[in-house]
Amino acid sequence: MKEEGGEVLYRCGTLTYTRLGLLNLFIWLLWGDFCFSMMETVSPSLTPLLLKMHNASNLTIGILMGSIPALLNFIINPIVSTRSDRTRSRWGRRIPYLLFTPPFTALFLILLGWSDQIGAFFYNLLWGDGGSPATFTICLIAFFVICYQGFDLFVGSVFYYIFADVVPQQFIGRFMSLFRIAGTLGGMCFNLLVMPYAKTHMSVIFTVVALIYVLSFTGMCLNVKEGEYPPPPPVKPGLKAMVAGYFRDCFSVPFFSILFVGLAFNYVSTVCRNMFNLLFALNDLGLTTAQFGRVGAVGGIVGVALYLPMGYLVDRFHPLRIYLAGALLVIFVNPFGFFFVHGYGTFMAMGILLAVVYTVQNSSLLPLCVKLYPKEQFGQFCSAAAMVKALLLVAANAAGGWFIDLFGYRWLYVWDFLFTIPCFVLLLWIYFRWKKLGGDEGYQPPLRP
Repeated sequence: MKEEGGEVLYRCGTLTYTRLGLLNLFIWLLWGDFCFSMMETVSPSLTPLLLKMHNASNLTIGILMGSIPALLNFIINPIVSTRSDRTRSRWGRRIPYLLFTPPFTALFLILLGWSDQIGAFFYNLLWGDGGSPATFTICLIAFFVICYQGFDLFVGSVFYYIFADVVPQQFIGRFMSLFRIAGTLGGMCFNLLVMPYAKTHMSVIFTVVALIYVLSFTGMCLNVKEGEYPPPPPVKPGLKAMVAGYFRDCFSVPFFSILFVGLAFNYVSTVCRNMFNLLFALNDLGLTTAQFGRVGAVGGIVGVALYLPMGYLVDRFHPLRIYLAGALLVIFVNPFGFFFVHGYGTFMAMGILLAVVYTVQNSSLLPLCVKLYPKEQFGQFCSAAAMVKALLLVAANAAGGWFIDLFGYRWLYVWDFLFTIPCFVLLLWIYFRWKKLGGDEGYQPPLRP
């Protein structure tokens, strides 16, 4: 922070902001995230329901909604992330990837919403009336999901990196709290205003949300400016040398390898809840989609209330400590859900408890990465973490679907409990190692020699 001519200026790299400029930056990034989060809520929430309407198994849902997207993430994320780190253009190094792929994401999201009608039309065209297009429609849904996920990964791989490039470091914790609030509000609006119509107006929901997303995200990209970057470090010629250098940079230091695995286990812990919580509420508890939406909306209100104070706590006590506290709370809360959730009231109570503990954890995740990863290779190290996460999720999503087929939807609480424990243990090791590397005052990323 610096004063020039009586005006307070904030700096991030070569970028300089007045208070008004910083406010403008926050507004556009938060608006983009609000619409991005609403769009990202649609497919995970409604596609399992769409598949169940065609009698798809939970294993099939796990593979289509989790394993295949995770495999795509494993392939696409490191390429896009590393390429983004090295991109130099008049738009910056992140904006080109955020600006040009959302139209394709929106297109396939719309097609996914109309897959029932498209599937019936082509089935009747090819095989005539009288049969059941269920299998053909499931294959069509799978194709649209894969295309949607593939294009969405370009944005998902890069969007979070831009914060480290344009937001002044002293505001990163508070910005991330506002960012989480915006995302929570997007999900809350979807749950409260849209979810009640999930079964009756599914095609319209997919279409409207996709159009809102592409228009708002384009506006954000045109109004957020990146600064100047130093030239990227030279790389050895040849694909083999580039890949070897990538893996040496990211995986030769145990500190980062263990951190990647610990964070990945946290994502593994939530796969069953992400895919089957709606089906648990509808099929086991007898809730309506409107009641489920209200539970999500109340959880969103709790998150909104907590994210801003959590931002101050993250800045004050360091995100690693807050993340560990969140993981410990997740472990303690899940047994309550398994034993005591039997109706709307207890499901609501559990939704509020989960909103609290995941707000604690989510408010610290990206600040943790910003604090611990090397700044000049931030995208590269994020992509390495995403690769580890994707490898585990390829197996975990299919295994989660099989697990639920075997034991039932209630056991999603057991899954979360079991896989959060290794996350906590590994991150606890990271915490003690971080202390030895300088901790709050002197930490420097332990790069390879």
